[in-house]
Amino acid sequence: MPVPSNALALEPPPVAQNIRAQILAGIQDAGSRGGQIPNSSTSLFATNIPLTHPLKPLLNPSLNAIHQTVSPRTLQFYVTAWRNFRAFHISYNIPFPDFTLLSITSFISYLNTIKGLQVGSIKGYLSGIQFFHKLMYGAPSQEINNSQTSLLIKGIQKSQPTRPDTRQPITLDILNKCIRTLRTGYQPLHTARTLDAMFILAFFGFLRCSELAITSKFDPKSHPTISDLSVLDGETISYLIKRSKTDQTKKGHFIYIFNLSSPIHPYQSVLAYLQWRNSQAKSPLEPQFTDESNKPVTRFWFQKHLKSVLQQSGVPAKNFSSHSFRIGAATTAAQKGLSQQQIQDLGRWSSDAFQSYIRTNRFHIKKAHQTLIS
Repeated sequence: MPVPSNALALEPPPVAQNIRAQILAGIQDAGSRGGQIPNSSTSLFATNIPLTHPLKPLLNPSLNAIHQTVSPRTLQFYVTAWRNFRAFHISYNIPFPDFTLLSITSFISYLNTIKGLQVGSIKGYLSGIQFFHKLMYGAPSQEINNSQTSLLIKGIQKSQPTRPDTRQPITLDILNKCIRTLRTGYQPLHTARTLDAMFILAFFGFLRCSELAITSKFDPKSHPTISDLSVLDGETISYLIKRSKTDQTKKGHFIYIFNLSSPIHPYQSVLAYLQWRNSQAKSPLEPQFTDESNKPVTRFWFQKHLKSVLQQSGVPAKNFSSHSFRIGAATTAAQKGLSQQQIQDLGRWSSDAFQSYIRTNRFHIKKAHQTLIS
């Protein structure tokens, strides 16, 4: 039976292929030190069929589709978790992989006491181990989901001091300062134009850096392209987010820039940038945001220039990051009196987690006190 033509669309980009190879190597490594070997009847990843088998052409598209349920960045993190799980086995000379309750809880204590990881990182590692277990055995590990495992993690969490989130918000006032810096001689001009549009979109769209900049090899199916910015009418520009942290199925989400009165003229700025990029590009599938070498903007490039712009704007850059736009948008929205539901919708939060993003400074505390005594 021939492979359907649309199966080719499931072939991952080179970076994802490399991660897939690492995952397959990790699974094949299981049992090499005496551990249980996965059963091919319960795992596609343990299936080894001859090239002449009639279903062989469909096996790779199946494996590729399974990998695409998780972003390449998350897959790479899971590979790191798996390598640490293997290193734990080697350190204590136990067969790899051992998924017993004793092994799982000991691994958690190992990550806490030996590696010094916080609970958030430990939970992430367990998600990675669980992911590998599902690939190997076709089902989740009951030991990872065990109530005693949960109690252990809660105990570690209580023993660890809570680290305050030191990231500072880029509020509307700071955004205005940064935009003025970009429009008064920031060099090179290509970089200033690009950052101007990215800063405005990041703030008004409550965007994550990954929704603007690339973190892996450029893929027009996932990353911003020129066609993703569109003028809907004289009052509205739309920006398509193809895929995000909370949208791994690529349903997509539109954010909008409106022609509203503002000292920084968001609509006019993004419109001018779009017209400039369209005049340069040969294809609508080219990267939307490029650096001075005409390469897709990366997270590193964006953060580097963000700190430079902040410093030139008279704002200490130490505790600011690309996520400061999202934090700042939520903080500004709360200060302006938007409802929790409005903030949650604007930031595309699936829960009330956005509340941890809202920062309150002394000025707003003072205003609250004035309200109390008025």
